[in-house]
Amino acid sequence: MQYIYTGEPSAGTAAEFFWDAVVKHHTYATGGHGKDEYFGPPNQLAERVDGRTDESCNVYNMLKMTRRLFAIHPDIKYADFEERALFNHVLASIDPEDGRTCYMVPVGRGVRHEYQEMSRDFTCCVGSGMESHSLHGDGVYYESGDRLWINLYVPSVANWKAAGATVTMTTTFPEGDAASLKLTLQRQKSFTLALRRPSWAGDGFAVKVNGKSVMALAGPGSYVELKRTWRSGDTVSLVLPKKLHVEELADNERSAALMWGPLVLAGDLGPERRGGPTESPALVTADKPVTEWLQPMRDSLGVFRTVGVGRGTDGQTSEVDFVPFYRLHRRTYSVYWDLYTNESWATKIEELNAERARQQKLEAATVAYVPPGDLEKEKTFYSKSEASAPDRISGRVGRRSKKWFSYELPVDAARPMALVVTLNTEERAKRTFEILVDGQRIGDGVIERYPPGSPTGRFYDVDYKIPASLVKDKQKVTVRFQATGGNETATVFGIRLVHAEER
Repeated sequence: MQYIYTGEPSAGTAAEFFWDAVVKHHTYATGGHGKDEYFGPPNQLAERVDGRTDESCNVYNMLKMTRRLFAIHPDIKYADFEERALFNHVLASIDPEDGRTCYMVPVGRGVRHEYQEMSRDFTCCVGSGMESHSLHGDGVYYESGDRLWINLYVPSVANWKAAGATVTMTTTFPEGDAASLKLTLQRQKSFTLALRRPSWAGDGFAVKVNGKSVMALAGPGSYVELKRTWRSGDTVSLVLPKKLHVEELADNERSAALMWGPLVLAGDLGPERRGGPTESPALVTADKPVTEWLQPMRDSLGVFRTVGVGRGTDGQTSEVDFVPFYRLHRRTYSVYWDLYTNESWATKIEELNAERARQQKLEAATVAYVPPGDLEKEKTFYSKSEASAPDRISGRVGRRSKKWFSYELPVDAARPMALVVTLNTEERAKRTFEILVDGQRIGDGVIERYPPGSPTGRFYDVDYKIPASLVKDKQKVTVRFQATGGNETATVFGIRLVHAEER
């Protein structure tokens, strides 16, 4: 807006640079961005797709910016992005049954919508959500001089007063592939209709004027310009065929979303449920074309089912139904999928079996376990804290503090003991803390916001040995996590007291 009102070149450059950075390097298949309201490193999304991703306010603001930028510089990239964000994130962000809007519209594996209670909550995304869904028609048409741009194919009416024309659009889009425009004019007039040919509209794309085919068509990702003297009653019809394709993440081609034209297809994993993520099947596609293993369901337009590629973590077949994401409400779903070859899947199964064995060994050695952030279970261990709060990453709850939090845990004084602490590689800022057992320091921890060489969003365990003198002749000890260096503690997702020799 500063650029629009003042013409200051640097403001326009900054706006365009920001838009390009977000859309090209931080955007998920649905047109959304971010995790827990933060951008991460550019082009590093594979480790971020799970958890609280795709904040609705972010998409709302990006769309406002997109419409302004197109008005200044009518580049088709802005229209392509608006279509993606509108038909995927925005339409998916409201429950059609009761009008609840979503704070986050996650794009991960085995996730659910983060609906807000409209009569009780008032987060930012409730406010912008109300406005966002009154703006579906904003950005469909643009006019300048003797030119009318048609950017989105949605049922609509444009009253183009300057030209004395009304354009009425009907369409079977987005599931269908047809759109038509009927012109009503006060008198015949010469002007240009610039029809967007989406980047995804390849073979089969067609345009007709009054039933006659337009032969010279611009390629995908450009505008078909129809300049002629128009008369009332003239019609334009389009065919916009959609094809299946796989859209990989920049930093991991094996992590991908499935697309049908501009529509994200989400895997339906059943009714939504509370708690952590639901297990999401993997797709063992063996690098075959998507059309070989994802087939349309007869008599169910827009619904597809995998054929012979879905696998559960037990190795058994687990086929998945896919539907356009915006239609999938009150369901658990996956937007991003792990695509495996036969060889990489065999390796994955070995890794899963090894992790199960490790977890079983850990649980067998456990004397006490606290899930921090679970308020009811924390009470069992006489939790205390100051300036502390629950936190959530990748669907898992934990606890962090600006000062300290503690628990009373039972011990086995007759055997060597160790403390196993579960942390996550991703933090919003540098975290430093120390761990005390009955007031004695046994260790510390440091987590940078983005640890060098570490994937973001990964849980890991750290072992701390407990000196025998601290548990001698005791039945329980107080374990305290205390912030240091003016920083908060890391978010702690699990605390175990274990028999050290069995670890």
